Amino acid sequence: MFNFNMFDQNAFKDFYTANFYIDALQHTKSNLTDKVITDPVLNKAAHTFLDAQTVFAKMIAQNTTTIAKHSVDSMCKTYFPQTTKSKAE
Repeated sequence: MFNFNMFDQNAFKDFYTANFYIDALQHTKSNLTDKVITDPVLNKAAHTFLDAQTVFAKMIAQNTTTIAKHSVDSMCKTYFPQTTKSKAE
């Protein structure tokens, strides 16, 4: 049976964002780790390291997005200030 819930409005909200690419790369690395490292202790350590990498990469992407948004907003306010009409007009 086909799962139509995956076509929910929020299903693709992260598509083509930094988190999408980070998750895709980390998932690939996780699968590769499972194939190469067969020792359970080393495999668990590798997955813990990959999880830490994922958290760090997502934090850097979020910070970069926030700084870029703030910079663009500041430039827009400087170059295109909002004008208000005075009460006399």
